[in-house]
Amino acid sequence: MPATDPLAERDAWHLLRRAGFGARASEVAELAGQSRAAAVDALLEARASSRLGPGGKKSKRHTLERLQGWWLRRMTSPRSRLREKMALFWHDHFPSSLGLVHRVDSLAEQNALFRLHGLGPFRELLHQVTRDPAMLEYLDGRRNRMGAVNENYGRELLELFALGSRDDDGFENYRQADVANLARSLTGFGFDSVGNPVVAVSPTGFDPSRKTLFVGRPFVHSGVLGVEDSDGTPFPASTNVLDAVFAHRDARGRPTLARFLVRKLWAWFATPDADEAVVQELSQVFVNSGYVVGDVLRALLTHDAFYSEAARSSTAKTPVEFVVQALLALDVKPDWQRLQRPLLRMGMSLFEPPGVQGWQHGAAWLNAGRYLTRMAMAQAIASGRSRDDGFVFQPSVPDGATPTSLVDAAIAQLGLEVSALTRKRLIDYVSGGTFGTESWYEMKLRGLYALLLSLPEFQVH
Repeated sequence: MPATDPLAERDAWHLLRRAGFGARASEVAELAGQSRAAAVDALLEARASSRLGPGGKKSKRHTLERLQGWWLRRMTSPRSRLREKMALFWHDHFPSSLGLVHRVDSLAEQNALFRLHGLGPFRELLHQVTRDPAMLEYLDGRRNRMGAVNENYGRELLELFALGSRDDDGFENYRQADVANLARSLTGFGFDSVGNPVVAVSPTGFDPSRKTLFVGRPFVHSGVLGVEDSDGTPFPASTNVLDAVFAHRDARGRPTLARFLVRKLWAWFATPDADEAVVQELSQVFVNSGYVVGDVLRALLTHDAFYSEAARSSTAKTPVEFVVQALLALDVKPDWQRLQRPLLRMGMSLFEPPGVQGWQHGAAWLNAGRYLTRMAMAQAIASGRSRDDGFVFQPSVPDGATPTSLVDAAIAQLGLEVSALTRKRLIDYVSGGTFGTESWYEMKLRGLYALLLSLPEFQVH
């Protein structure tokens, strides 16, 4: 199906759930009928913003909750849904947590960095992350000095952020000597004299000796390798270790970084595993664009495989996606800060990923305990009558409504596709009691929405 063909309504729901955090039914109706290309271009047109969320120099819980709530609220904005979704992707890809960074303001700055550079050239994003204060603290980059080398960031850069440990044929992408030489090339980054996160490379901390990366490979880099001088001037490509990583090729001569990032992006937006043909096609787009993330996303989000049936139900929603999609679709007004504790119980506290590999996705989101917490959240959203409850939700009953029309309208409001048997059971549930009375409204209609948010169909996309 060409990218110029119009989106069906279910395609529009799918696009806005995956390339954002869901939508209101009215937004879906506006998008339906547009071409894939036009719809995706509109998502990509959101202007980059460097606006900082609230933060502080200390790791106080209430300060973190203010930042978390601020970001969740931004996720509901229709103007920046894809940029916020990519900020969450990069937060998972380049994780930093308050437990090791200790400063909420540094996490807020990193969050702004992801928003500002998240759709641009990946080369620039990687450079900014390498010198980012939160990352320098999280993976000990500011403790990496000549004569006291710390390999933490260098190792994760190769294994988790850019290449992966092995290629598709099982060959090692790097060796321990590469980790050591990369770490030596990253020496010298640090904060100012009193520990404030003003980043600069110290001439006395940087190792100016000769290093060699990827010995014996056609893309070997050797010399006084580094990233930037003490005045912030980047090293030229011939001696810049970030360019050395981009030059890496797998055993078949294919660009390793492009394939690695394409697989991660495909798993985030489409299905857990990508076909080889998709990886090859999108990797070529990525390379040809100069590694511009927005360009590969345009190709991904207009691809036939993205709209396949497998891509519509193969991935468990993260807790953040589950909550924000429900709030958007039902036009719920929440107490943003009070959302943080249930999100933590569901396994996803923003700015507190569990480790350097980010969150564990897939079935792990839906284990018994976490699913029960989702059901409790569904109940809380559906029953919320005031700010004191944490949510304000006002379902409506049109004149002439019947149990059948109410169920169908609620299903459509959430963009769900349910089986005939599930629909019948929901209608039977709504039909119970004295239809249309105040007590029915408070019990049955709110109960219907709690059931819909608890359905397996609402947990995946």
